[in-house]
Amino acid sequence: MSTKTAATDPFADSEHSDTEAVLRHAFEKAPLDAEVARRVDERADRIMEQVRRTHGVIDDETFQSLLADDES
Repeated sequence: MSTKTAATDPFADSEHSDTEAVLRHAFEKAPLDAEVARRVDERADRIMEQVRRTHGVIDDETFQSLLADDES
């Protein structure tokens, strides 16, 4: 577990700033800087890869059945 806080971890500060920019883009229709979009995409790719390594790949039929279970 890391003991870094947002004040001491430049990545956490960048992630926080990117999150705010994405929220402004989504809810206030503010333009999204291309560099912010690139960083967000890279983080999403890393997270998806971690999920795949941990849980494997779920086929479409199983995924759809899980969604249907959530709706009922």
